[in-house]
Amino acid sequence: MKTLAMLGGMSYESTLTYYQVINEVINQKMGGSHSAKIIMYSFDYAELESLLEKGEWQRIEDRLTEEALKLKACGADGFLLCANTMHLVADKVEKRVGLPLINIAKETIKEVKAKGIQNVGLLGTMYTMQSDLYDKLAKAENITIVKPSPEQQMKIHDVIYKELIVGKMHDQSRRDLLAIIDSLEVDGVILGCTELPLLIREKDLDIARFDTLYLHAKKAALWMLGDEVHDL
Repeated sequence: MKTLAMLGGMSYESTLTYYQVINEVINQKMGGSHSAKIIMYSFDYAELESLLEKGEWQRIEDRLTEEALKLKACGADGFLLCANTMHLVADKVEKRVGLPLINIAKETIKEVKAKGIQNVGLLGTMYTMQSDLYDKLAKAENITIVKPSPEQQMKIHDVIYKELIVGKMHDQSRRDLLAIIDSLEVDGVILGCTELPLLIREKDLDIARFDTLYLHAKKAALWMLGDEVHDL
């Protein structure tokens, strides 16, 4: 089994789920008392949030690289950035760290393609929705990404930052976000923030739901085992 480095705390709520899912998949595949070999650094997210608000992407890249290199020195074979937004600098961080990075957007678009979905909505932070993180990958697969309006994007962003990252799950916010998803008129939706699947559940939707956290964590576990099977 390979050793996985996790850069978490972005937020702690989703990092908890990452750890759980990875260990569950490892145990499912290996049985007995097996669990995942993980080394983790958990950020104080307020530090990164401040840098995001100031648009200091170089500093964000530097901090992610700095902590990933420490985990590499501890014996990690590959690493995860446990947040969609941080993948805006993922390629640069991967190059600087010199370890394979399991990319959340790439794994998600693979799943969208596998499901035969050609038009898919994207919800996430303002940083993710206003970037081309998913657009470039989707275009290469002839998939159309549909994004909420600017006003809807602000609503989603506020729910993430004012509620979800501190563990608040409000039914009204769930209803508001489901109404936004309905307005997109798509066949599937990418929950492109790792906190969103905690609020928007499978049973809440009549369209395909792409849980980026689960897809990312599951791929990480399979990678640790050198297993490309997608049958879980």
